[in-house]
Amino acid sequence: MKNKTFKRSLIAMSISTLFTISTPVLAASNTDGSIQGSVTSETSQAVSGASIIIKNQDTGLTRTIQSDSNGKYRIPRLPIGAYTITISADGYADEVIENVNVAIGSNSNVEASLDPEGMERLKVTGSSRIASIDTTSSEATMVIGQVEIERLPLPKDITSVALLAPGTTRGDGRFGNFASFGGASVAENAFFINGLNVTNFRNGLGFSNVPFDFYEQFEVKTGGYGAEFGRSTGGVVNAVTKRGSNNWEFGGNIRYRPDALRSDSPNSYDMNGDIYNYNAEDYYDNVEGNVYASGPIIQDKLFFYAMYQPRSEKEEYVADRGTTFSSVKSDNPFWGLKLDWNIAENHTLEFTGFSDESDDESSNHLYDYENKKVGDQTSVSIDKSGGDNYVFAYTGQLTDSFSARLLYGVNEYNLTSSSNIAEDCNLIYDRRASAPKVSRGCASAADYFQEEGSDKREEFRADFEWFVSDNHVINFGYDQEINTSSSNQYYSGPDGVYWFYYDTAPGTELPNGGIVPDGVTEYARSRERTVGGDFEVNSSALYIEDTWTVTDDITLSLGLRWDSFNNKNSEGESFVKIDDMFAPRLGASWDINGDGESKLFANVGRYFLPVASNTNVRLAGNEYDVRKYYVLEGTTDQEINGIQVPTPNLGAQIGDDEYLADGTVPDTAGIVDQDLDPMYQDEIIIGYQAMLNEDWSWGIKGTQRKLNGAIDDMTISHWTEAKYGCSHPGGGGYVLGNPGEDMTVAVDSDCDAEHTLDKTVTIPGSELGYPEAERTYNAVDLTLNRAWTDDWSMSATYTWSQSYGNTEGLVKSDNAQDDAGLTQDFDFPELMDGADGYLPNDRRHMFKIYGAYAITDDFTVGANFTVESGRPLNKFGVGHPNGQPTYGDTYYTLNSDGTSYDFNPRGSDGRTDWVYRLDLSASYMIQVSELDVLLKANIYNVFDSSATTRQVETYELNSPGTIDTDFGTITGYQTPRYVEFSASVKF
Repeated sequence: MKNKTFKRSLIAMSISTLFTISTPVLAASNTDGSIQGSVTSETSQAVSGASIIIKNQDTGLTRTIQSDSNGKYRIPRLPIGAYTITISADGYADEVIENVNVAIGSNSNVEASLDPEGMERLKVTGSSRIASIDTTSSEATMVIGQVEIERLPLPKDITSVALLAPGTTRGDGRFGNFASFGGASVAENAFFINGLNVTNFRNGLGFSNVPFDFYEQFEVKTGGYGAEFGRSTGGVVNAVTKRGSNNWEFGGNIRYRPDALRSDSPNSYDMNGDIYNYNAEDYYDNVEGNVYASGPIIQDKLFFYAMYQPRSEKEEYVADRGTTFSSVKSDNPFWGLKLDWNIAENHTLEFTGFSDESDDESSNHLYDYENKKVGDQTSVSIDKSGGDNYVFAYTGQLTDSFSARLLYGVNEYNLTSSSNIAEDCNLIYDRRASAPKVSRGCASAADYFQEEGSDKREEFRADFEWFVSDNHVINFGYDQEINTSSSNQYYSGPDGVYWFYYDTAPGTELPNGGIVPDGVTEYARSRERTVGGDFEVNSSALYIEDTWTVTDDITLSLGLRWDSFNNKNSEGESFVKIDDMFAPRLGASWDINGDGESKLFANVGRYFLPVASNTNVRLAGNEYDVRKYYVLEGTTDQEINGIQVPTPNLGAQIGDDEYLADGTVPDTAGIVDQDLDPMYQDEIIIGYQAMLNEDWSWGIKGTQRKLNGAIDDMTISHWTEAKYGCSHPGGGGYVLGNPGEDMTVAVDSDCDAEHTLDKTVTIPGSELGYPEAERTYNAVDLTLNRAWTDDWSMSATYTWSQSYGNTEGLVKSDNAQDDAGLTQDFDFPELMDGADGYLPNDRRHMFKIYGAYAITDDFTVGANFTVESGRPLNKFGVGHPNGQPTYGDTYYTLNSDGTSYDFNPRGSDGRTDWVYRLDLSASYMIQVSELDVLLKANIYNVFDSSATTRQVETYELNSPGTIDTDFGTITGYQTPRYVEFSASVKF
């Protein structure tokens, strides 16, 4: 009698084995997995026409197909979970294989050997202890589920899951809690929930906020992903939510982070010893709880999973150099619902709906730092986020060899910020030496910016799989997104401006070209900015990918993706439209010894990134942005909302108005390069992976990524002034183009009073003076993994990497600018002189070790230890040997004698501290009556390490030689120690 065999090179029978460089992925999918294999006789002859019935052990979902003439079969697009396979054929005894686990994006290979009828045989149960690698995959992927996560001390958020993967690092905290993948900016990732893209398409930062307990499993792709995936030059995170089954289940979870057990980051001070960040008064207390129910509405047919989570979160902090105090609270509930309907054998319908609407209410007060007292309330501001989200999906096994999945979804996100002082209060920053560098108006940085806005995504996709033959599986499909951004932005105050007060000297040239008059030592600058409209971005793609089994030991993945992006202005006209973006995705994997114990793999691919809708709003809307400069003849205190506000006494205006945008929808011909190329990245991966024994595996992987064809806005006024004698129209003279390349654009060649665009010219890139955009990421990952066997598991990775170039990507960590596609980079040629160097997400060394140990069946402990080298630091000035640009950070500082400039290229001012962090957890399972109760405690940053993660990098303030006393001041520390208690109840 022959037992069923599991080919170790292909099958992953336990999710625990998925802590590896690559998981069993035959064809890319972001919601489900597959089972495939062969059926043979006891003499190893192919059995054709065998009936293969697979059944989900929780829901009864059933698929039935027949083996082909070579005994091969494949059943794609299966919901994750455990399955029973029953195989029967005339003249043979039935074969039953149980506990075949299917994971997201993964393929389980099951090879069955049938015995003749009447022969005594044993029932075979698939072992969940087999640790294996997939010798057919060339992707860099990690899959992890809730069971594994519960064993670890892991914060309950998607970013923390992503950071377990090699080559990921936490980005600049001013953007939020997001990860950088493979040297890319934190705004270049893609996130999916049950197949719906929930990525923020306004600026790429973040995604829909779903409670962690709503998820079932995650797939993290760090590179080499297939043609199905696009619109990302960073990484991809797929999440699948929980779903109902034939078993009724009710329960709840509660999680508490007490402020009393939380440490504070150290305070930070500027060069003069004055307070900059007062962290001792920080307060954070968070309680999250949810209740859920799941079960069958109709046995084996219709199931539901529903969750409701009330939230209570409160945070308090002191800001503006110890002068303001804010208390922020959020208590919006979350609801989520998952429905699954097995409408017929081989056909299913799914519905996912959830709401992550949130209102963060901030109560802002004055603060007396000397006496450590909270003063009168100055304002109340509300930031709205989130929205309603829906996904409808159909999956069908149409024939034995052809399957389909159709999806329609809606993703909404609110972007409204409002304040009760919007009509009365201006933001005022006093930068004079006689005054503290803090907000002195009755508005603050927390409430001066007002926006009424929202984003909405409508997505449709169709994915198909054709099992052509034993050697070819072809996946192909189409996806389309219609993304709409609505925005109305303005500054607070009766005149909608904010003010800066500066010291100066007679004869100084201001950024608008005005000259400070004799006898004037102070000036004021106002800025008024409004923008509004509805903007649409249409993105579509076609893809095809053939997984070709060349021999038993060699597998090729041959994919091609075609992308198209169409960005429209507020009048519905296309202003950026790029078609025919062809992205090859090629992979190869070689089972070296033919025994499934080791593999050599390689992957090359191209990945395109769409133009963020932020570019539509800023560049193609009716933006009005003007700065004015005045002689400042002192200030007069005026009581507004109970606060003494130093309103400006304005003298004569200095120079002309400085228009960055004039309030009209600009002519596309004058703001966009008519031969614009897309932003894309090329990637190559080469790796090796091998089993050490049944439980242990190791691997080494090399990666190179190169950014090509970046898109950013650049001024061309210096060229038109030299060529025609006038600035380029449109305020600032900015044109969206490819830095360093030729630009075709309409210009005002006769410099008439109407600034008419009367001539289309091609400007050589060499004459504009901008370098080509560059970003290169090189990395080597070493991994060692132990599957969950004998009550413990462990994963360890070391990554050596470097990320260098002259642009970080869509956002800019140097100044926390989230203006995707329109950052300060490339605004003036002078800003890019010295920009080559190690980029903000460069981390030369990263160590990650995590694992768990079950001391008893009920008591488990876990650990997560990370070590990272520091971030490169800069020394920014404001001047340049060729003249001071209108604004922005340069890589030159005026030397001490004021006669020449010192050159400080990117990353040449050292690095921040190494970051060491140890997290520990302990969980205990008990049974109370009929209830299963899991109690858990996590301690994060056990030793309360306080490494510096960010500091002020601007050495000069406003004019060359004027030293910014904030330079070198620490503005960010690693998260201090905190404790989290949780309890889960299930019955």
